[in-house]
Amino acid sequence: MTAALLPGLLYFLAVFAVAFAMGVARVLVVAPRIGPTAAVLLEVPMILVVSWAVARRILRHRVLTLPQRATMGATAFALTMASEIALAGVLRGQGVMDWAAATATPLGLVGLAGQVAFAALPMVLGRRATPPTA
Repeated sequence: MTAALLPGLLYFLAVFAVAFAMGVARVLVVAPRIGPTAAVLLEVPMILVVSWAVARRILRHRVLTLPQRATMGATAFALTMASEIALAGVLRGQGVMDWAAATATPLGLVGLAGQVAFAALPMVLGRRATPPTA
């Protein structure tokens, strides 16, 4: 499983960098013009396209089993959740319970659904490792 931790870290770092920049643009530029719900509904598909491209590139030269690809996605998801909690504390002064409550709103659930899809992408992309022949 350790073969999947580095790809998971790389996947997280690349997508998080883009998503953070898009999030800043969403909050400061897009949401004031079209509203927070429309801004999130616009942002999530764009981040998923970025996620697809990043996961595909990372997996291009790696042959990982399905459990390894699941570990890659789970690693990236866990790092994303930890980053979300940390940023909620630093940028908005929220505690973990406040962050969880915000995530449980309809708008928060849209974002969470996008993050779950982000985590699942490595499982459906990449070359499949063939099982050893007897």
